[in-house]
Amino acid sequence: MSYRSVIYIIIGCLLTACAGKGDFVDKDAGIQDWSIFRGSPSLCGYTNCALPDAPTLSWSTTTRTRTVASPIVYGGVVYTLSRKGELRGYTMTGDSCCYYDLATTVEASFIAKDSTLYIGRIDGVVSALSIASLSTLQPPQTPQTPQTPPSPPLWSFETEGQISGSPNLVGDQLLVGSYDGSMYTLNARTGKKTGQVQTGYYINGTASVWKNYMLFGGCDAWVRMVDVTTGVMTDSLQLDSYVPASPAILDGVACACDYNGNIYELTLDGGRIASHRKLLATDDDNDGQEGGVVSMPTLTRDAVYFLSGDRNISCFDRSSGKLRWKKMLRGMTGECAPLVARDKVLVCTKDGHISILNTQDGTELWHYEAGEPIIASPAIVPNRFFVLTTRGTLLCFN
Repeated sequence: MSYRSVIYIIIGCLLTACAGKGDFVDKDAGIQDWSIFRGSPSLCGYTNCALPDAPTLSWSTTTRTRTVASPIVYGGVVYTLSRKGELRGYTMTGDSCCYYDLATTVEASFIAKDSTLYIGRIDGVVSALSIASLSTLQPPQTPQTPQTPPSPPLWSFETEGQISGSPNLVGDQLLVGSYDGSMYTLNARTGKKTGQVQTGYYINGTASVWKNYMLFGGCDAWVRMVDVTTGVMTDSLQLDSYVPASPAILDGVACACDYNGNIYELTLDGGRIASHRKLLATDDDNDGQEGGVVSMPTLTRDAVYFLSGDRNISCFDRSSGKLRWKKMLRGMTGECAPLVARDKVLVCTKDGHISILNTQDGTELWHYEAGEPIIASPAIVPNRFFVLTTRGTLLCFN
Protein backbone atom coordinates (compact mmCIF):
# COMPACT_ATOMS: atom_id res chain seq x y z
CA MET A 1 0.00 0.00 0.00
CA SER A 2 1.37 3.40 -0.97
CA TYR A 3 2.04 6.23 1.49
CA ARG A 4 -0.66 8.30 -0.21
CA SER A 5 -3.23 5.52 0.22
CA VAL A 6 -2.46 5.28 3.93
CA ILE A 7 -2.96 9.04 4.30
CA TYR A 8 -6.30 8.85 2.48
CA ILE A 9 -7.48 6.06 4.79
CA ILE A 10 -6.48 8.01 7.89
CA ILE A 11 -8.27 11.12 6.64
CA GLY A 12 -11.37 9.08 5.83
CA CYS A 13 -11.45 7.66 9.36
CA LEU A 14 -11.16 11.12 10.84
CA LEU A 15 -13.94 12.48 8.66
CA THR A 16 -16.33 9.70 9.58
CA ALA A 17 -15.63 9.97 13.30
CA CYS A 18 -18.37 12.56 13.64
CA ALA A 19 -20.58 11.52 10.75
CA GLY A 20 -24.09 10.58 11.81
CA LYS A 21 -27.43 9.62 10.36
CA GLY A 22 -30.84 11.18 10.28
CA ASP A 23 -31.26 14.23 12.50
CA PHE A 24 -27.97 13.73 14.33
CA VAL A 25 -25.91 15.99 12.08
CA ASP A 26 -26.39 19.04 9.94
CA LYS A 27 -26.17 17.55 6.46
CA ASP A 28 -25.47 20.96 4.96
CA ALA A 29 -22.56 21.75 7.27
CA GLY A 30 -18.99 20.54 7.10
CA ILE A 31 -18.17 17.67 9.43
CA GLN A 32 -15.91 19.95 11.46
CA ASP A 33 -18.73 22.41 12.13
CA TRP A 34 -21.11 23.09 15.00
CA SER A 35 -23.02 25.72 13.09
CA ILE A 36 -26.04 26.07 15.39
CA PHE A 37 -26.23 26.05 19.19
CA ARG A 38 -27.61 22.49 19.45
CA GLY A 39 -25.51 21.00 16.66
CA SER A 40 -28.25 20.43 14.07
CA PRO A 41 -31.47 22.12 12.86
CA SER A 42 -33.54 19.48 14.67
CA LEU A 43 -32.06 20.79 17.96
CA CYS A 44 -31.95 17.24 19.34
CA GLY A 45 -28.64 17.90 21.14
CA TYR A 46 -26.97 14.64 20.08
CA THR A 47 -23.64 14.24 18.30
CA ASN A 48 -21.65 11.19 17.20
CA CYS A 49 -18.44 12.96 18.21
CA ALA A 50 -16.76 11.14 21.08
CA LEU A 51 -15.76 12.71 24.39
CA PRO A 52 -12.87 11.34 26.48
CA ASP A 53 -13.33 10.28 30.09
CA ALA A 54 -11.00 13.03 31.29
CA PRO A 55 -10.61 16.04 28.95
CA THR A 56 -7.85 18.57 29.53
CA LEU A 57 -8.04 22.35 29.20
CA SER A 58 -6.16 23.26 26.03
CA TRP A 59 -6.56 27.05 26.17
CA SER A 60 -8.84 29.82 27.33
CA THR A 61 -9.41 33.47 26.47
CA THR A 62 -11.68 36.12 27.92
CA THR A 63 -13.28 39.40 26.91
CA ARG A 64 -14.70 40.12 30.41
CA THR A 65 -17.87 41.16 28.60
CA ARG A 66 -21.27 39.69 29.44
CA THR A 67 -22.17 36.98 26.95
CA VAL A 68 -25.41 35.01 26.60
CA ALA A 69 -25.26 33.67 23.01
CA SER A 70 -23.80 30.19 22.51
CA PRO A 71 -20.54 29.74 20.59
CA ILE A 72 -20.58 28.09 17.18
CA VAL A 73 -17.80 26.52 15.10
CA TYR A 74 -17.69 27.02 11.35
CA GLY A 75 -14.85 26.58 8.88
CA GLY A 76 -12.26 25.92 11.58
CA VAL A 77 -13.15 29.10 13.51
CA VAL A 78 -15.04 29.33 16.81
CA TYR A 79 -17.26 32.42 16.99
CA THR A 80 -18.54 34.18 20.11
CA LEU A 81 -20.96 37.08 20.34
CA SER A 82 -21.15 39.31 23.42
CA ARG A 83 -24.26 41.02 24.72
CA LYS A 84 -22.78 44.31 23.46
CA GLY A 85 -22.86 42.89 19.93
CA GLU A 86 -19.13 42.26 19.57
CA LEU A 87 -18.52 39.25 17.34
CA ARG A 88 -15.13 37.54 17.70
CA GLY A 89 -13.54 34.61 15.94
CA TYR A 90 -10.75 32.36 17.21
CA THR A 91 -8.67 29.69 15.54
CA MET A 92 -8.59 26.17 16.96
CA THR A 93 -5.40 27.15 18.79
CA GLY A 94 -7.01 30.15 20.49
CA ASP A 95 -5.64 32.97 18.33
CA SER A 96 -7.97 35.88 17.58
CA CYS A 97 -8.64 35.97 13.86
CA CYS A 98 -11.63 38.27 13.26
CA TYR A 99 -13.88 40.86 14.86
CA TYR A 100 -17.11 42.70 14.05
CA ASP A 101 -19.03 45.19 16.15
CA LEU A 102 -22.79 45.15 15.61
CA ALA A 103 -23.04 48.08 18.03
CA THR A 104 -26.32 46.81 19.48
CA THR A 105 -27.45 44.38 22.17
CA VAL A 106 -27.56 40.66 21.31
CA GLU A 107 -28.70 37.80 23.52
CA ALA A 108 -29.83 35.23 20.94
CA SER A 109 -27.52 32.53 19.67
CA PHE A 110 -26.69 32.61 15.97
CA ILE A 111 -26.20 30.28 13.02
CA ALA A 112 -23.76 29.87 10.12
CA LYS A 113 -24.27 28.52 6.62
CA ASP A 114 -22.75 29.17 3.19
CA SER A 115 -20.08 31.50 4.64
CA THR A 116 -22.78 33.69 6.21
CA LEU A 117 -23.67 34.37 9.84
CA TYR A 118 -27.31 35.04 10.71
CA ILE A 119 -27.82 37.04 13.91
CA GLY A 120 -31.00 38.14 15.71
CA ARG A 121 -30.81 41.21 17.95
CA ILE A 122 -32.65 42.68 20.94
CA ASP A 123 -33.75 45.64 18.80
CA GLY A 124 -35.76 43.19 16.68
CA VAL A 125 -33.45 43.18 13.65
CA VAL A 126 -32.01 40.03 12.10
CA SER A 127 -28.86 40.55 10.03
CA ALA A 128 -26.82 38.45 7.63
CA LEU A 129 -23.03 38.98 7.80
CA SER A 130 -20.56 37.72 5.23
CA ILE A 131 -17.76 35.86 6.99
CA ALA A 132 -15.34 37.26 4.40
CA SER A 133 -16.10 40.76 5.69
CA LEU A 134 -14.84 39.79 9.16
CA SER A 135 -11.43 38.45 8.21
CA THR A 136 -9.41 41.68 8.28
CA LEU A 137 -11.10 43.37 11.22
CA GLN A 138 -9.72 43.40 14.76
CA PRO A 139 -10.98 45.10 17.93
CA PRO A 140 -9.27 48.42 18.72
CA GLN A 141 -6.42 48.09 21.23
CA THR A 142 -7.37 51.36 22.93
CA PRO A 143 -10.37 53.70 22.60
CA GLN A 144 -8.11 56.08 20.65
CA THR A 145 -6.97 53.48 18.14
CA PRO A 146 -8.40 54.18 14.65
CA GLN A 147 -10.53 51.36 13.34
CA THR A 148 -11.55 50.53 9.82
CA PRO A 149 -15.33 50.88 9.50
CA PRO A 150 -16.92 47.42 9.25
CA SER A 151 -18.57 46.30 6.06
CA PRO A 152 -22.36 46.62 6.25
CA PRO A 153 -24.46 43.45 6.62
CA LEU A 154 -25.48 41.64 3.45
CA TRP A 155 -29.04 42.43 4.47
CA SER A 156 -31.15 43.23 7.55
CA PHE A 157 -34.80 42.56 8.32
CA GLU A 158 -36.70 44.34 11.09
CA THR A 159 -39.37 42.72 13.24
CA GLU A 160 -41.48 44.58 15.78
CA GLY A 161 -40.10 42.92 18.92
CA GLN A 162 -36.88 41.63 20.41
CA ILE A 163 -35.30 38.40 19.14
CA SER A 164 -34.29 36.01 21.93
CA GLY A 165 -33.96 32.71 20.06
CA SER A 166 -31.43 31.62 17.46
CA PRO A 167 -32.46 31.68 13.80
CA ASN A 168 -32.71 28.30 12.09
CA LEU A 169 -32.67 27.17 8.46
CA VAL A 170 -34.70 24.93 6.18
CA GLY A 171 -32.93 24.94 2.82
CA ASP A 172 -32.68 28.62 1.88
CA GLN A 173 -35.45 29.66 4.28
CA LEU A 174 -34.39 31.39 7.52
CA LEU A 175 -36.72 30.95 10.51
CA VAL A 176 -36.81 33.75 13.09
CA GLY A 177 -39.14 34.15 16.08
CA SER A 178 -39.84 37.55 17.64
CA TYR A 179 -41.42 39.07 20.71
CA ASP A 180 -43.93 40.66 18.35
CA GLY A 181 -45.65 37.27 18.43
CA SER A 182 -44.63 36.18 14.92
CA MET A 183 -42.47 33.45 13.48
CA TYR A 184 -40.97 34.78 10.27
CA THR A 185 -39.67 32.95 7.24
CA LEU A 186 -37.05 34.88 5.27
CA ASN A 187 -35.12 34.17 2.10
CA ALA A 188 -31.63 33.54 3.48
CA ARG A 189 -29.93 35.09 0.44
CA THR A 190 -31.96 38.29 0.21
CA GLY A 191 -33.65 38.76 3.59
CA LYS A 192 -37.06 39.14 1.93
CA LYS A 193 -40.00 37.91 3.96
CA THR A 194 -41.56 34.78 2.50
CA GLY A 195 -43.94 33.92 5.33
CA GLN A 196 -45.25 34.99 8.75
CA VAL A 197 -47.21 33.04 11.36
CA GLN A 198 -48.76 35.27 14.01
CA THR A 199 -49.42 33.87 17.48
CA GLY A 200 -50.18 37.02 19.47
CA TYR A 201 -47.70 36.05 22.20
CA TYR A 202 -43.96 36.28 22.77
CA ILE A 203 -41.80 33.66 21.03
CA ASN A 204 -38.73 32.97 23.17
CA GLY A 205 -37.17 29.91 21.59
CA THR A 206 -35.89 28.64 18.29
CA ALA A 207 -38.00 26.77 15.76
CA SER A 208 -36.79 23.18 15.45
CA VAL A 209 -36.77 21.59 12.00
CA TRP A 210 -38.11 18.26 10.74
CA LYS A 211 -38.16 17.65 7.00
CA ASN A 212 -39.89 20.72 5.54
CA TYR A 213 -41.68 21.63 8.74
CA MET A 214 -40.85 23.75 11.76
CA LEU A 215 -42.08 23.24 15.30
CA PHE A 216 -42.01 25.97 17.95
CA GLY A 217 -43.60 26.95 21.26
CA GLY A 218 -44.50 30.26 22.81
CA CYS A 219 -45.77 32.12 25.83
CA ASP A 220 -49.37 31.11 25.08
CA ALA A 221 -48.59 27.43 25.90
CA TRP A 222 -49.19 26.27 22.32
CA VAL A 223 -46.78 24.25 20.20
CA ARG A 224 -47.30 25.00 16.51
CA MET A 225 -46.29 23.09 13.39
CA VAL A 226 -45.80 25.05 10.15
CA ASP A 227 -45.11 24.03 6.56
CA VAL A 228 -42.09 26.14 5.64
CA THR A 229 -42.84 25.98 1.91
CA THR A 230 -46.36 27.39 2.17
CA GLY A 231 -46.05 29.29 5.45
CA VAL A 232 -49.30 27.64 6.61
CA MET A 233 -49.73 26.30 10.13
CA THR A 234 -50.67 22.65 9.73
CA ASP A 235 -51.29 21.63 13.35
CA SER A 236 -50.99 22.79 16.97
CA LEU A 237 -51.14 21.43 20.50
CA GLN A 238 -51.83 23.25 23.77
CA LEU A 239 -49.60 22.30 26.71
CA ASP A 240 -50.29 22.91 30.41
CA SER A 241 -48.05 25.96 30.69
CA TYR A 242 -46.05 28.29 28.48
CA VAL A 243 -43.10 26.95 26.51
CA PRO A 244 -39.94 28.98 27.24
CA ALA A 245 -37.52 26.79 25.26
CA SER A 246 -37.39 24.97 21.93
CA PRO A 247 -38.66 21.47 21.18
CA ALA A 248 -36.14 18.80 20.15
CA ILE A 249 -36.88 16.46 17.23
CA LEU A 250 -35.44 13.10 16.22
CA ASP A 251 -36.76 10.61 13.66
CA GLY A 252 -40.21 12.19 13.56
CA VAL A 253 -40.65 12.37 17.32
CA ALA A 254 -40.43 15.66 19.23
CA CYS A 255 -39.97 16.35 22.94
CA ALA A 256 -40.92 19.62 24.61
CA CYS A 257 -40.94 20.98 28.16
CA ASP A 258 -43.36 23.49 29.61
CA TYR A 259 -42.48 25.90 32.39
CA ASN A 260 -44.25 23.78 35.02
CA GLY A 261 -41.84 20.93 34.33
CA ASN A 262 -44.04 18.61 32.28
CA ILE A 263 -42.20 16.64 29.57
CA TYR A 264 -44.19 15.86 26.42
CA GLU A 265 -43.49 13.46 23.56
CA LEU A 266 -45.13 14.32 20.20
CA THR A 267 -45.28 11.96 17.24
CA LEU A 268 -45.13 13.82 13.92
CA ASP A 269 -46.75 12.54 10.74
CA GLY A 270 -46.54 14.74 7.69
CA GLY A 271 -47.77 18.11 8.85
CA ARG A 272 -49.68 16.71 11.81
CA ILE A 273 -49.02 16.04 15.47
CA ALA A 274 -50.41 12.52 15.18
CA SER A 275 -50.23 11.68 18.90
CA HIS A 276 -48.79 12.91 22.14
CA ARG A 277 -48.19 11.80 25.70
CA LYS A 278 -46.61 13.06 28.90
CA LEU A 279 -43.34 11.36 29.66
CA LEU A 280 -43.32 13.16 32.98
CA ALA A 281 -46.06 15.09 34.79
CA THR A 282 -45.37 17.53 37.59
CA ASP A 283 -47.86 15.74 39.81
CA ASP A 284 -45.95 12.45 39.67
CA ASP A 285 -45.31 11.41 43.27
CA ASN A 286 -41.71 10.30 42.87
CA ASP A 287 -40.15 12.07 39.95
CA GLY A 288 -42.08 15.27 39.38
CA GLN A 289 -40.04 18.39 38.97
CA GLU A 290 -40.25 21.54 41.03
CA GLY A 291 -41.21 23.80 38.13
CA GLY A 292 -39.33 26.71 36.64
CA VAL A 293 -37.89 24.66 33.77
CA VAL A 294 -36.33 26.94 31.15
CA SER A 295 -33.99 24.54 29.33
CA MET A 296 -34.90 22.27 26.45
CA PRO A 297 -34.76 18.45 26.42
CA THR A 298 -32.08 16.39 24.71
CA LEU A 299 -33.23 13.54 22.54
CA THR A 300 -31.49 10.33 21.43
CA ARG A 301 -32.99 7.32 19.72
CA ASP A 302 -33.70 5.53 22.99
CA ALA A 303 -33.74 8.19 25.71
CA VAL A 304 -34.62 11.77 26.62
CA TYR A 305 -32.50 13.85 29.01
CA PHE A 306 -33.61 17.02 30.77
CA LEU A 307 -32.79 19.32 33.66
CA SER A 308 -35.26 20.00 36.44
CA GLY A 309 -35.83 23.34 38.13
CA ASP A 310 -33.45 22.50 40.96
CA ARG A 311 -30.15 20.59 40.66
CA ASN A 312 -31.12 17.38 38.89
CA ILE A 313 -30.61 15.80 35.50
CA SER A 314 -32.93 12.94 34.57
CA CYS A 315 -32.89 10.28 31.85
CA PHE A 316 -36.12 8.65 30.67
CA ASP A 317 -36.42 5.56 28.48
CA ARG A 318 -38.40 6.54 25.37
CA SER A 319 -39.79 3.07 24.77
CA SER A 320 -41.15 2.35 28.25
CA GLY A 321 -41.60 5.95 29.38
CA LYS A 322 -39.93 5.04 32.67
CA LEU A 323 -37.17 6.82 34.54
CA ARG A 324 -33.75 5.26 33.94
CA TRP A 325 -31.82 7.44 36.36
CA LYS A 326 -31.84 10.78 38.10
CA LYS A 327 -28.71 12.48 39.43
CA MET A 328 -28.06 15.59 41.47
CA LEU A 329 -25.57 17.93 39.83
CA ARG A 330 -22.88 19.91 41.60
CA GLY A 331 -24.60 23.21 40.84
CA MET A 332 -27.95 24.79 40.03
CA THR A 333 -29.50 24.00 36.66
CA GLY A 334 -30.37 26.81 34.27
CA GLU A 335 -30.88 27.45 30.57
CA CYS A 336 -27.94 25.34 29.37
CA ALA A 337 -29.46 22.04 28.25
CA PRO A 338 -27.31 18.87 28.28
CA LEU A 339 -25.62 17.53 25.17
CA VAL A 340 -25.16 13.82 24.49
CA ALA A 341 -22.00 12.69 22.71
CA ARG A 342 -22.28 8.96 21.99
CA ASP A 343 -22.15 7.35 25.47
CA LYS A 344 -21.53 10.51 27.49
CA VAL A 345 -23.56 13.51 28.64
CA LEU A 346 -21.97 16.97 28.77
CA VAL A 347 -23.80 19.27 31.17
CA CYS A 348 -23.05 22.78 32.48
CA THR A 349 -24.68 24.57 35.40
CA LYS A 350 -25.47 28.25 35.81
CA ASP A 351 -22.94 28.50 38.64
CA GLY A 352 -20.05 27.27 36.51
CA HIS A 353 -19.76 23.49 36.95
CA ILE A 354 -18.94 21.43 33.84
CA SER A 355 -19.49 17.66 34.10
CA ILE A 356 -19.35 14.59 31.90
CA LEU A 357 -21.69 11.76 32.91
CA ASN A 358 -22.11 8.20 31.72
CA THR A 359 -25.35 7.77 29.74
CA GLN A 360 -25.98 4.33 31.27
CA ASP A 361 -26.44 5.32 34.90
CA GLY A 362 -25.49 9.00 35.22
CA THR A 363 -22.17 8.34 36.95
CA GLU A 364 -19.96 11.42 36.88
CA LEU A 365 -16.79 10.68 34.91
CA TRP A 366 -15.19 14.13 34.95
CA HIS A 367 -15.72 17.55 36.46
CA TYR A 368 -14.30 21.05 35.94
CA GLU A 369 -15.19 24.20 37.82
CA ALA A 370 -15.09 27.26 35.56
CA GLY A 371 -15.66 29.69 38.40
CA GLU A 372 -18.06 31.74 36.27
CA PRO A 373 -21.76 31.24 35.42
CA ILE A 374 -22.65 29.30 32.25
CA ILE A 375 -25.85 29.88 30.27
CA ALA A 376 -24.65 29.26 26.70
CA SER A 377 -24.74 25.79 25.17
CA PRO A 378 -21.32 24.16 24.56
CA ALA A 379 -20.04 23.35 21.07
CA ILE A 380 -18.58 19.92 20.26
CA VAL A 381 -16.36 19.19 17.24
CA PRO A 382 -13.81 16.43 16.59
CA ASN A 383 -11.08 16.32 19.24
CA ARG A 384 -12.31 19.31 21.27
CA PHE A 385 -15.27 21.05 22.83
CA PHE A 386 -15.89 24.66 23.81
CA VAL A 387 -17.66 26.20 26.79
CA LEU A 388 -18.43 29.93 27.05
CA THR A 389 -19.22 31.63 30.36
CA THR A 390 -21.46 34.63 30.90
CA ARG A 391 -18.35 36.73 31.64
CA GLY A 392 -16.98 36.11 28.17
CA THR A 393 -14.45 33.39 29.00
CA LEU A 394 -14.08 30.81 26.23
CA LEU A 395 -12.67 27.46 27.36
CA CYS A 396 -11.31 24.89 24.89
CA PHE A 397 -11.01 21.30 26.12
CA ASN A 398 -9.37 18.46 24.21
